[in-house]
Amino acid sequence: MAGSLSPRVFLAFDDISRAGKHVLVGCAKFASTDAVPVPRSDLETLFPIEICQFLRLYQYPHDQATIITVDTAKLQANEQWEVADALVSAFSRANVETLTVVAAAHLPYAKDGGLNVFYRNVNVETAGEDVAAVLPAADPAWEIKDPWLAALLQWIRVEQWPRTHVLLAKGHKPGRDLAGTYEAVEALSRALPLFAKDMTVDDTLQVQQRLARVLTTENSTTTTTTALTAKDEHIALLYR
Repeated sequence: MAGSLSPRVFLAFDDISRAGKHVLVGCAKFASTDAVPVPRSDLETLFPIEICQFLRLYQYPHDQATIITVDTAKLQANEQWEVADALVSAFSRANVETLTVVAAAHLPYAKDGGLNVFYRNVNVETAGEDVAAVLPAADPAWEIKDPWLAALLQWIRVEQWPRTHVLLAKGHKPGRDLAGTYEAVEALSRALPLFAKDMTVDDTLQVQQRLARVLTTENSTTTTTTALTAKDEHIALLYR
């Protein structure tokens, strides 16, 4: 529905490989249907105008879910808390029931195994047996290094709402080649349908092919991004 948030929200931001964005936008589906971009005019009815430049909304039919992406790489330090606060306030006004954050993170102490996707929750009494069976719990001792995600989760704890689930793929250290990006995207694309059983994600080959196109386009349209390495180009060519 235009100008509103669904009770169920999925969120991605500029994590270390933008893996959450790559999986949610264009690959994740309900009833084989993609989410549709929400016009800026509707966005401005939900959030303060000054932060709308950092947000993108996508809506599934029949109010099944809303996807929010946040361009956190563009935020100044003082804007990180402002955007996090505005999001949590909007969730409260819209009576959002559940928020699922999908991201990759540098988890140096996480042991390799399975999908390499770890689960954490906030304001949830129990993860549920189904989640615990497929996704290992993130160690409470692991520190969230991303300042914006840390700010968002802090606001959610303070407000004690909404019920929040966090899916963290074991990502690569910043500065490494794109192999880590492909690995994180593949891991999240496999884990997300196990967590949200009514959601489907394109098969692995489709996801990787789309990612190759997106990364190639991003590289060709920006002057600030370092050129793809020979290894990166080889990986991209494999999936075109």
